[in-house]
Amino acid sequence: MMASLFAFVEQLPDLEIHWNEPLARHTTFRIGGPVACLVRPHSVEALGRVLGAVREAGVSCLLLGGGSNILAPDEALPVVAVQLTLCCNALERRGETPEGQEAVYAGAGVRTARLLRFCVASGLGGLEGLAGIPGSVGGAVIMNAGTRDGCIADATAWVDVLDQDGRRRSIPRRELDAGYRSMGLAAGCVVLGAQLELTPQPLDVLKTRLREFVQAGNRGEPRGRKSAGCIYKNTGEAPAGLLIDRAGFKGRRVGDAEVSPKHANWIVNRGAARAADVLALMGQIEERVAEEFGIRLEREIRVFHRRGAEDAEFIGLRKTYTQEFGNIF
Repeated sequence: MMASLFAFVEQLPDLEIHWNEPLARHTTFRIGGPVACLVRPHSVEALGRVLGAVREAGVSCLLLGGGSNILAPDEALPVVAVQLTLCCNALERRGETPEGQEAVYAGAGVRTARLLRFCVASGLGGLEGLAGIPGSVGGAVIMNAGTRDGCIADATAWVDVLDQDGRRRSIPRRELDAGYRSMGLAAGCVVLGAQLELTPQPLDVLKTRLREFVQAGNRGEPRGRKSAGCIYKNTGEAPAGLLIDRAGFKGRRVGDAEVSPKHANWIVNRGAARAADVLALMGQIEERVAEEFGIRLEREIRVFHRRGAEDAEFIGLRKTYTQEFGNIF
């Protein structure tokens, strides 16, 4: 099945194709074995053809965002991975809204850091709370990325998607049940981009706010290290990092995977950590926190296994695998 699919993929136009591509090159953890095939469509039409091909073949397809919220397995994956960096990279101002704000369209493949630089240079505020958060716009939309100072849903007017039937449509923000780490999009939707409504502000004010957010993040988090950011969602009882710290895990290591001494909700790759190391460390954390505090930590990162994988941040796909990487659309 895979061989026939790949032969078909090679015949599709407007694709950049990479065979046996290690996911470690595409995740901020720098962990992950190779996928059988990684493709970058040059257009939304080419993206639709790829998605149609894998649906028809019954082969799993992972849509990769910035790889900043993912723990990929060490072994090879018999899947097609798709990146939207070439087909969904638009970033443009679209004029003033009736409310006096400025509309900006950002494609799913745009890096959040690029979006922030664009907004500051354009004198547009509202997204400064995303400062220091890695990844892509698509992943940020799916996960409703943000901090205590705000999330991307606050500025979203509508989300541009390919729905489960392959139709392109815009979903207004008011129709989405956005919440903590979720935009409320239906399973199977592929995010192509989003229109944001931002507030004009003086350039010096924006630069100061952005600098303050970056400095605050650098003081409290091990940014710049190989990691996937926060491992667990905060609980209603207490922040996950505080629980992990009180359980005595700061600085705890398994192989080259280490609970950051700076922030206990971050696990960092000290050099050659494997997915198995990270998972072993996570298992210890979850067991101890449950024993000591009676709280079951909920994972914020998306973890893949050969069987029974959890749903993924890979832009827009939210369905559990079946039959060892069966079709997840």
